[in-house]
Amino acid sequence: MGWWKVQGTDTCIGDEPLDALLIARDSVMQAYQSAFGRRPTRAEWETLLFVTLTPQPERAVLDSGTVTGVELEVASK
Repeated sequence: MGWWKVQGTDTCIGDEPLDALLIARDSVMQAYQSAFGRRPTRAEWETLLFVTLTPQPERAVLDSGTVTGVELEVASK
């Protein structure tokens, strides 16, 4: 089992949250491949992340603050 320190905090996260995100990532990529024959674009990932991280009363994901935007930094191979 691995544990990773969250930058700027005393918090550590383990395998279970990371595994859940990896499964979700793979599911999104598979859905795009099936529907469009390609992987999601950067803009599509940013939109998907923004929508899923934006707090709504029935599914708030943050203890404090509000997500106002998501920006991914993409490095070339």
